[in-house]
Amino acid sequence: MTQNRRFFITGAQGFVGRYLVAQLLSTAGAIHVLGVGRSPRLDQSFTHVISWGAKRLLAPLPAGLQEVDGEARYHYVAADLRQSLFVTQLLRDFQPQVIIHLASGLRDDPPYRLLQSNIEGTVQLITAIADSGIEPPRLVLCSTGGVYGIPDVRDLPLKENGPCLPVDFYAATKLGCEHTSRVLARRYGLPTVWARVFNIVGAGQDERHVCGTLARQLAMIKKRALPPSVAVGSLAATRDFIDVRDVCRALHILAERGQPGDAYNVASGVESSIHTVLQTMVRLTGLEESISIHQQVESRVDIPRHFADIGRLAALGFRCQYTLERSLKDLLQYYAQTVANAVERCGEDEQSGQP
Repeated sequence: MTQNRRFFITGAQGFVGRYLVAQLLSTAGAIHVLGVGRSPRLDQSFTHVISWGAKRLLAPLPAGLQEVDGEARYHYVAADLRQSLFVTQLLRDFQPQVIIHLASGLRDDPPYRLLQSNIEGTVQLITAIADSGIEPPRLVLCSTGGVYGIPDVRDLPLKENGPCLPVDFYAATKLGCEHTSRVLARRYGLPTVWARVFNIVGAGQDERHVCGTLARQLAMIKKRALPPSVAVGSLAATRDFIDVRDVCRALHILAERGQPGDAYNVASGVESSIHTVLQTMVRLTGLEESISIHQQVESRVDIPRHFADIGRLAALGFRCQYTLERSLKDLLQYYAQTVANAVERCGEDEQSGQP
């Protein structure tokens, strides 16, 4: 890959953003990164909250991500993409050759916020690029595998040229973002690719995702901090799980080799049921004989089967380096060690009266 590159990353303090910054800085060569996001810079935690029993705390960074703290080739600026003049000046000063747009609303956000973040924020970013007058950078826009909605079994595995019929507002705004940005990219001559990211697994992920919530419960049961009963939703549904570190490698590949104008599935290409995920995590924690499973009825529309054809990405040289079992093992270890230690430190601070 070409080195001596300047990367501009939106949503740089989000879950994927933190891993992407670390991945880029670990690459041989003089890569410089400017990250932007709405929150102040945090060097020891993500911006989202996780839980451990009654305690809620900012999700601590895994050890590998904390090494970015103090890295001279990384700078972070707190900025809302809708601050168009400020963002335009940032781009003009930094002169990025690559922009990776990760900033996004969250799946459970209200509709107006999803519209603001996913569509308005993207429009403002592309407009700022055009207004800055810089040499058109490579632009990677992160979307979601959710744009495909509930597929017909004949459409599996999901291909990028298949039908897109989102079933929730988050995915609908992501698809709207794809359409809107395609028009603007053509207007301003921006070489743009779209990354449709499927179900991410990784240490520190938000607990609204199934792997995160299962890992928390099982780690607490293992430490006898929770009764031996796991609450789950549908176990029959299948998903395409991909390690966050593989996602970041894929985004880097797309930034360098992706064909402008194309969308790419960013996934493992492997169909795994939630039941398989649960079984694997139970086995990894050694709790096979000691827990019960409590299945909850889910109110939202569920997608029964969902996995991707990754031939287009694989043609660029991408291969997953992490198996699902390895990803789940690292996630469980994160809760058992990093989170448990952070909770213990919080308790010690409370006893000593420190804030």
